[in-house]
Amino acid sequence: MRTKTAVLTAALVAAGALSSMAQNVYSVNVVGYVNVTVPANKFAILANPLNATNTSIGTVLAPAGIPDGTTVYKWTGSTYNISQKGQDDNGFPAWDVDFPLAPGTGFWVKNVTASPMTITFVGEVPQGSLSNGVPAGFSIVGSQVPQSGDLASVLNYPAFADPNGITSTAVYRWNSAASTYTISTYGFDDNNVPAWDVACVPAVAEGYWVKEAAPRAWTRTFTVQ
Repeated sequence: MRTKTAVLTAALVAAGALSSMAQNVYSVNVVGYVNVTVPANKFAILANPLNATNTSIGTVLAPAGIPDGTTVYKWTGSTYNISQKGQDDNGFPAWDVDFPLAPGTGFWVKNVTASPMTITFVGEVPQGSLSNGVPAGFSIVGSQVPQSGDLASVLNYPAFADPNGITSTAVYRWNSAASTYTISTYGFDDNNVPAWDVACVPAVAEGYWVKEAAPRAWTRTFTVQ
């Protein structure tokens, strides 16, 4: 998965940093877009990194530029909600099943074409105090903001290190090109410091499986300005 981030400063601040000096009215909203490329005939796990006008799949993944047959799979904890891109009764591009994809929600997407496919997220950068609940067991999640970095130390994921390794946080990141997982487990290094056994640095808009023994609250404070 290759990610191009065109978020968020000079060219896009117009919608978010407009101010009226005479009236002392300011906007702290910052909007932008994130392009993600899904290889030909491959699956990828993505996560919505921006706030759209609403969280429906038709808004978050605007179907106009997405090839027919593209399929999205959203894990519910026991099964998948599935939606496929096609044409509605009037011949307009549409997803056949509607469901929400809020910021931080992870999902599978399948590119059924013989060419790389670009998916574009457009919206406002979530800012302030953010929280995303992570249930016990397996779930597909991602960062609520368009930022890359170490999942624990930069993205502030509440990874748990178990001295015995039994209930440690485990993250499964999908490699689209190779169709394999890279697995990172959070434990203690040789200096007894919590750390990943395999580097865990998700890209912008990347989703991943997380396995937890207990529910966790993924909270952080994020500000662009």
